[in-house]
Amino acid sequence: MPYSFSVERYEEIVRFLKNLPKDISILDVGCGTGNILEFIREETQIKKVYGLDIDENALEVAKERGLEVYRCSIVDDCVEKIGRKFDVVIIGAVLHHLVSETRSGSIELARKALLNSVYLLKNDGYLVILEPTFEPFWLLTFVFYLKRFMSLFTSKRITIFNYWNNIGPPVVSYFSNSKLVSIIGSFKNLLILKTFFKERDLGFLQKLFFLRSYEVTIIAKKCY
Repeated sequence: MPYSFSVERYEEIVRFLKNLPKDISILDVGCGTGNILEFIREETQIKKVYGLDIDENALEVAKERGLEVYRCSIVDDCVEKIGRKFDVVIIGAVLHHLVSETRSGSIELARKALLNSVYLLKNDGYLVILEPTFEPFWLLTFVFYLKRFMSLFTSKRITIFNYWNNIGPPVVSYFSNSKLVSIIGSFKNLLILKTFFKERDLGFLQKLFFLRSYEVTIIAKKCY
């Protein structure tokens, strides 16, 4: 079954996981159809891989891949009913999809997702975050409210030149590099071990507005 999500984005994560024991357990938050977990399992030979997602249809596909999955939103209290802890929790390209009516409310949802992810970690376990980020932060705050406003009138993506340049749904809440790092660093029981910033090439329209984008990978250890 082909991978439906760009596995190249997980290069640093896979390199890190290959240095860990093969008998560890991994939870992928927002696992979708399980393509990333399947990729990780094949690349690292780590067999204890699990997925968590709210989309029942996607989880059915993940089960067909032979994955054990949990149906739950990472921002809900249902995480407490999972009944186990993991050596590694990966939360990849999820945080910017957690949106509220306001930018500050969306940031709090991201904090709740990280808090619950840490809860699911064993002591000395690793939290791995992968997020696309944009600079400057204030401009993405403007885009957030513009997309929310346009969503009042349509449920369709309003593209400008191409698919990724759009001002309609879905509403997203992107972080800047410093904002993302500061949120993760605010958890007293997390120690950031490694941070990788990979700049992404943007289209002409985004460069016109002085936007810069990065793929950020952060590896942190749960302390106690």
